[in-house]
Amino acid sequence: MSLSASWELQKAIHTTLVSDATLSTLVAGRIYDRPPDDVAYPFITLGDTDVVATGDGTDAAHTLVLITWSRAKGRREAKEIMSGVCDALNGASLTLAGHVLVNLQFEQASLKYAPDADALRGQIRFRAFTEANT
Repeated sequence: MSLSASWELQKAIHTTLVSDATLSTLVAGRIYDRPPDDVAYPFITLGDTDVVATGDGTDAAHTLVLITWSRAKGRREAKEIMSGVCDALNGASLTLAGHVLVNLQFEQASLKYAPDADALRGQIRFRAFTEANT
């Protein structure tokens, strides 16, 4: 089922980002599905995910967004974190239980001020294709 692949993909992405040396330096392991109320900046959150079944319904196309948050003055820190995310994930070969990741590719990025958080909010969108492991 394609939704189980989505969960496996999320876990593999989280593990990859947490273990990345560059991101460890930039966000100190602060990579969350949902951040705590007292979160320290900068950090990364797992954003929206869309899954569309392909083929016989066991394969899937995933669109997923990762969100970076920075309160540094200027855009340098935010862009360095965004670059680190792209470097860690674009074209990565991730292992998924019960599924095969066919590919994971960067699609789009944007960086805007989030006035309600007094922070820069970067969005990085990726597209992934998974197949059932038969």
